[in-house]
This record gives sequence, structure tokens and C-alpha cells, in this order.
Amino acid sequence: MKIITVVLVLAFLPACQNPSGNPKLASVPYPMSLHNSNSVPIQVIREEEYVKIVNSTADDYVQATLWVNQRYSVALSPLLAGQTMRINLWSLRDSFGEKFNAGGVWRTDDPTPLVIAELQISDDTPLVGLVVIGQQD
Repeated sequence: MKIITVVLVLAFLPACQNPSGNPKLASVPYPMSLHNSNSVPIQVIREEEYVKIVNSTADDYVQATLWVNQRYSVALSPLLAGQTMRINLWSLRDSFGEKFNAGGVWRTDDPTPLVIAELQISDDTPLVGLVVIGQQD
């Protein structure tokens, strides 16, 4: 009976692990040399597995990449002045192809907190800091 229990535990153990990253879906590494401490009035509001991005500026961000926690990124569709968009946090990937842990109903581990959000608009322009609102620990 003990052997059967051990075999069952070992058989189900991999199901409890987080899946490893997928190198084919990896993003580029965070551009630390472009980090900037300034921010603009674009709000990032977490809503469970999503973030709502509210562009309350007069600027359009046509080809931007959203960076979260200086690790995960996703290319955005154009974010126009005054526009609001909703992004699924599961779509963010890091340089190893690992997904952002957005949480959800069936997850057993705590979701990753959203601490910092930035926009990258080109390869040589400083990142645009965003205002993260309502992050709960």
C-alpha cells in the first residue's frame, strides 16, 4: 500500500509545478539603460487577471511595448490620447518565455504583484513611467 501511495504522489507531483518558459515566446530582456524615474499621467489599474491602461495625456503611443516589474513585456496596439485599453496579464512574457502569474480562480499560488509599469516607445528613448493604481498585496 505504501508503494502505491508513493507512486501516486510521484505521478502527480509534476502537475503541481509551474510550467517552464517557452523560449520561442521569449521577449527581449528589460532595457535597464533606458529606465527613467519620471512618470506621466497614464494610469495602470489591475483588475484581477487584467490591467486597464488609461491614457489621460494628449500623447499617442503608436508602437509601444508595456513593461511590468522590469521583467515582463507585451507589444501594445496603438494607445491614443484619451483612450483606455485592457490587457490580459497572462499575455506578458519575460526573456525566458515565462508568463506573468496573473492569478485566477483555479490558481493555487498567489498572483504576482504589479509593482512598476513602463512604456518603451523606441530602442533609444527613455522609458515612460506609468502610474500603478490600486495594487493590493
